[in-house]
Amino acid sequence: MKKFLFLLVLMTFSNCSEDLSNNTPGFEASVNGNDWIAQSFNATIQNSQLSISGNNQLGTISMVIDSIDINSFELRSWTDDFAIFQDTIYYSTKNDGIGSIAYLSAGIIDINEINYIDNNVSGHFYFECYNNSGLHVKNVSEGVFYKIPINIQD
Repeated sequence: MKKFLFLLVLMTFSNCSEDLSNNTPGFEASVNGNDWIAQSFNATIQNSQLSISGNNQLGTISMVIDSIDINSFELRSWTDDFAIFQDTIYYSTKNDGIGSIAYLSAGIIDINEINYIDNNVSGHFYFECYNNSGLHVKNVSEGVFYKIPINIQD
């Protein structure tokens, strides 16, 4: 009986891990060290610009890049590519922090796959973004979007 109970507890805890490949499609990240998993998400291609968004009750992550290529895109306050996190406050990589050069917004979006047959996009991302005053920051790390359906607009 003790062996059965031990096995039951072991199986319960081993099934608690998140694996994005089981959530096809999926969109998730860590926001200030806390798990963030999108409840809804979309991607849009319009005017050679790719935008990817996801949201849940804790906030919205949106990313916009001026390309529809498989590549790595740098997010800085001075680039056309940017990312946003919005909860009760709007944070953007277009904003820098105040104080010194150490408070610059930064990040990367890696587009690993654009599947035009099934109309979906996959990749990884991370970024640090500030609010409009530059006083508050959000750190978005370990971001993954997998097979997000693409809406192509003319």
